[in-house]
Amino acid sequence: MLSMKEKLARIAALPDGIVSPSGHYWCATCKKFFRMEDPSCPYMTGMCINNAIPIEAIAPPHPIAYERFGLFYPRFPQRALAHLSAGVNAGELESLGCALAEAYLEELVEWRVAYRDNPVETLKSFTIFISGCEVSQRRLEDRLLFIVLDPDNVWSELEVLRQVLEGGLERLRQEVGFSDPVGVGFIEIVPGPLGRYFCPKCRMYFEFGKARDSVICPLMPQKCMFEPTAIAGTYPLADLLKIYRITPRLYGRMMEVVRPISRIEWQHIVDALDEEVCGWGFEGTEEEWAALHVALGLG
Repeated sequence: MLSMKEKLARIAALPDGIVSPSGHYWCATCKKFFRMEDPSCPYMTGMCINNAIPIEAIAPPHPIAYERFGLFYPRFPQRALAHLSAGVNAGELESLGCALAEAYLEELVEWRVAYRDNPVETLKSFTIFISGCEVSQRRLEDRLLFIVLDPDNVWSELEVLRQVLEGGLERLRQEVGFSDPVGVGFIEIVPGPLGRYFCPKCRMYFEFGKARDSVICPLMPQKCMFEPTAIAGTYPLADLLKIYRITPRLYGRMMEVVRPISRIEWQHIVDALDEEVCGWGFEGTEEEWAALHVALGLG
C-alpha cells in the first residue's frame, strides 16, 4: 500500500491544468465555481487530484454550483436578504424577485453557464440559492411546483419569500423558454436549527441538515476522507473571508438589488450579520470584518 507521502508525490507529478484568462474556474467533481489565479484546488491544495477547469476552455454545463452554495454554505447572506426583503413594500416584492433573477442571469452569463440547456435546474438552483433551503419539486397538471423545505430556518416572513421567488421564477421561466407556470410552496420537515460544521482539513464551514456531532463531507461524500465536526470554540475570520473571496459574487449582486428599495436600516443588517458570525465563534481584525462586509455586498 502506498504511503501518504507517495500518494502526494504521484499527485504532484500529474500535468498542470491550464490557466483561465479571467480567473474563473469550475470543478466537474465537486461542482463548485472558483475565482482564483490558477487551477489548483483552493481548499485541498497539493492533495486534491482534480484541477479546476477554466470557463474559457469548457463552459459549465449547468448552474448546480449555486444550488450547492445555497444548500451547504452558511446562510449569512440569505438571512441578510430575508431581513432586507421584509422592508420592501408588498407591491414591489415580485419586482424585487424579477431583479434578483436578472442578477442571477448576469452571473450565469459571466460564468458562461449553458443554463438554457438545463431549464429546470436553472429554476431550481435560483430557488435554492435565494431561499437558502432544500427544495423539492412536483409536476402538477397545470404547473411545476417547487416546495421549499423548512423555510423558517432562514426566512421569518414566508409570504415575502413566496412573492420574491415567484417574481424571479416568472422572469427565469421566460428566459429559458419553460412553457408552464411555476409555483412555490412550503413544508416543515426537520424543525429546529440547522447543523453548523467545520472541516479542519479544507477549513470550510457548512450549515445544513439536523445538528449532529459530525457529518460526511456534503460536497464530496464518496471521495473525501475527512468528516466535518460541529463547531466548537473559536475560528479565524480569515477562513470565512477566503471562502467568500473565492466564491462567485452573486451574494454582492443580491445586496445591490435589494438595498435601494428596503426600508430596513443598513447598519441594523450589518450588526445582525456580525452577531450571527460571532455566534459561530469567528474572531478577526477590524480590517477583516470590513472586508467580509464588502465580500457579501454589505460594505
